[in-house]
Amino acid sequence: MPSQKEGITMKKNFYLDLLLFVSGLLCIVTGIVLDFHLFAGFGNGRALKGIITNIHTYSGYIMMIGLLFHIIWHWKWVKAVAKKEIGQ
Repeated sequence: MPSQKEGITMKKNFYLDLLLFVSGLLCIVTGIVLDFHLFAGFGNGRALKGIITNIHTYSGYIMMIGLLFHIIWHWKWVKAVAKKEIGQ
């Protein structure tokens, strides 16, 4: 059974991974919709394009911030792996 500290760390990692997954998925889907102009046949296409563009942009920002937190929270691991790979 994990200790209380390990449990908190696991929860933190789970929610960060969930945030990265959802924001990444939103960014991918809206990017495809924008690239292939899939919004064109729905009512006011110009307004819808603006909404989709905003979702795409802000989900990218959220993903970028999540990635920074991910790297910071796992910095010890990053350093250990880099040291091991460079040392070989």
